[in-house]
Amino acid sequence: ETKMAKLQRAVVNLVSDTVTRPSAAMRQVIAAAEVGDDVYSADPSVNRLQQVAAERLGKQAALYVPSYVPDPLSLLGTPAYMGVSLSTIPNQTDGTLQIRDMANAIRSDDPHYPISKLVALENTQNTCGGRVLPVSYVREVEQFCQQHDLRLHVDGARLSNASVALGVPMAELVAGADSVSLCLSKGLGAPVGSILAGSEEFIYKAKRLRKSLGGGMRQAGVIAAAGLFALENQFDRLAEDHTNAKELAHGLANIPGIEIRPEDVETNILFFQLAPDAKLDAPTLVEKLESEKGILFGGYWNGGRIRAVTNLHVSPKDVEYTVASIRELLA
Repeated sequence: ETKMAKLQRAVVNLVSDTVTRPSAAMRQVIAAAEVGDDVYSADPSVNRLQQVAAERLGKQAALYVPSYVPDPLSLLGTPAYMGVSLSTIPNQTDGTLQIRDMANAIRSDDPHYPISKLVALENTQNTCGGRVLPVSYVREVEQFCQQHDLRLHVDGARLSNASVALGVPMAELVAGADSVSLCLSKGLGAPVGSILAGSEEFIYKAKRLRKSLGGGMRQAGVIAAAGLFALENQFDRLAEDHTNAKELAHGLANIPGIEIRPEDVETNILFFQLAPDAKLDAPTLVEKLESEKGILFGGYWNGGRIRAVTNLHVSPKDVEYTVASIRELLA
């Protein structure tokens, strides 16, 4: 059976929030979208989305891109595929990067070393379980970047989730960032696309790079309209995903053989693992949940640590069914 067939017949799909499908209302907006040639900045639906996104993010301008992957490349420019040097720092369990680690990663002014230019943060932090970066911490990083003449980029694939969890506008979360990216096709539920936002000069350059990377689109209004609908109509409902994730975490915590910290679940992502004495190992549990119960897990997991992501199509009853199914299989 193909992977696509498995996804389509799933009763509960916790693989990711990228599996969301357009609602009937969103499909109507798509069908009625006004379009033009976006490469020439002549698509009114794209222009409207970019304007609203820039306002929501508190930046001068924004650019609609077809996929989240080109965002960092557009951000970095040609060196992204010509030899940029990356210095990775391990996240703390709360999703933050320690300031002292950033300071130690700055290269000295020496011709043998590349010049340190950019700090990148992710908010929410995926592999730490959807943790939200505290506003006070982001302000510290902004100040650090100013002190060391560094630019700050916020990978906001799920910045909307951070905003809803904290009750703080997205613009405030990235007030001191030079650039920010926001995915529209995860929890927000649009079928395609991301936003890159920053200064007018920055976005002007990014648009040229978007074209060079194959990201220029023509009558893109049909998908941009869906992104705008998601921003304006499906933003606040992310709180439902967060509630479902927390309920799932608490339910799993009460099952013998499951190891999880429910108090760490802040948004729509959670990780759990099986105790050494559990009846099944993680791969077997995942396989049985799929084949016997129609429940899909996946995404980021290494065979021992299982990820679950609640989304637009996961209801409280789905959470109850998932907990009951895991309890039954581990009994």
